[in-house]
Amino acid sequence: MYTRTLKRSWIWGSLVMAVIFSGCVSPGPEVQHEKDVLPYNHDLLMGILWQQNSGEYSALCYQAFNAGKAYMASLPSGEKRAVVLDIDETLLDNSKYAAWMVTTGNPWGSDTWEAWCNAREADAIPGSLDFARSLREQGIELFYVSNRPGSTAESTIENLQHLGFPLADPDHVFLQEHTSDKNPRLERIRSLGYDIVLLAGDSLEDFDSTTRKWTNQERREWAGAGRESLGAYRIVLPNAVYGTFESAIVPNYYGLSLQEKAQARLEKIKAWKPSQLNP
Repeated sequence: MYTRTLKRSWIWGSLVMAVIFSGCVSPGPEVQHEKDVLPYNHDLLMGILWQQNSGEYSALCYQAFNAGKAYMASLPSGEKRAVVLDIDETLLDNSKYAAWMVTTGNPWGSDTWEAWCNAREADAIPGSLDFARSLREQGIELFYVSNRPGSTAESTIENLQHLGFPLADPDHVFLQEHTSDKNPRLERIRSLGYDIVLLAGDSLEDFDSTTRKWTNQERREWAGAGRESLGAYRIVLPNAVYGTFESAIVPNYYGLSLQEKAQARLEKIKAWKPSQLNP
């Protein structure tokens, strides 16, 4: 009798302990739908924080525009001189749109990007307004050449005007209509008799549209070959949030899933492999 009771008690006790301890075991990873996995958006976070908060970002912008001023001062005077300025991340700060992507988990979309442009809420990049005004005071013509969609022309012009950018009007703001290649728009400016003496942008294709289809190795080689023009004829603004360099990480980058993009990014970074540290 005592033996049977003890045996039953041991069985029940084992069952109770199994139930208790089963609640202490961490559950396996939940299966997530791709829309719930946000490695791309979260990768934007540090770049957004840096752009919106760091003194270093502002310093680099001021530095770029100061280099532009110094270069312009070194040029001989001439008639019908023009400076071509990109808009996004060169004159207008769109980090709030990127922050919206991170905080909501939404990917970039042409509809939401257009809605952001139409909201007219972009702030001026540090030093950009002073640079544009100083050029105009010298009698230099300004042209704003951007790959924002042409449908946002009115709101883009109003955003620039509200911030005080000179010559922000339909005759000087050239947005994307049929192609992202900026060369036809630059040729249009030259056909008006202007000599383009400086270009400012945050991406290599703001200076050479052919770089859009190049690998990152080719893009680095382009920068090295043209290094004498940087800080002079070409002024480059910092942008750690986005750029076409990302699509050049691997072929068909934008055709990959979110996980595949995250893996591709990890495979492209150069990491230290210590041999003397304890595991």
